[in-house]
Amino acid sequence: MTAEAPAGVPEGFRRLAVPDQFVALAGPLWVKAEADGLRVGLPLEDRHGNPMGWAHGGLLVTVADMVMGLGSGFATGIYWPHPTISLTSEFVRGAKLGQWLEGKARIARRTVNFCFASCDLVCGGEIVLVSSGVFKVPDVDKIPEQFQTAALSPPWKI
Repeated sequence: MTAEAPAGVPEGFRRLAVPDQFVALAGPLWVKAEADGLRVGLPLEDRHGNPMGWAHGGLLVTVADMVMGLGSGFATGIYWPHPTISLTSEFVRGAKLGQWLEGKARIARRTVNFCFASCDLVCGGEIVLVSSGVFKVPDVDKIPEQFQTAALSPPWKI
């Protein structure tokens, strides 16, 4: 655990700063870059729960969407939103509050315009959600000039 990471965040993860207010509400998300992709996760808190005491399904789908969107950015080298074109998710089991939730995108195919991704979200050593999606690769020329340098220098570079 790094000095800035709270209890429950595994060693080597860094807090991901995102300007997206919705994702900030759900997060913060934590990332760890590895040679083959990004591990993305968060400690499940009471505020993430549903009335049954498990992580809310909407949170799980949001995290899966971010895992695959960020994974697409890792694959393209562009730290700028890769908008979700389609997303399919299946709930496998409940994710227990108080545990670490984590996923890592698998990029099955990348074209000039799209990334085809999938991921499993794991909590307590068990798969809790499986998801797949298609993500739009941003046109670098359309990223506002003041953000282009940052967008092409991802914070996860190894």
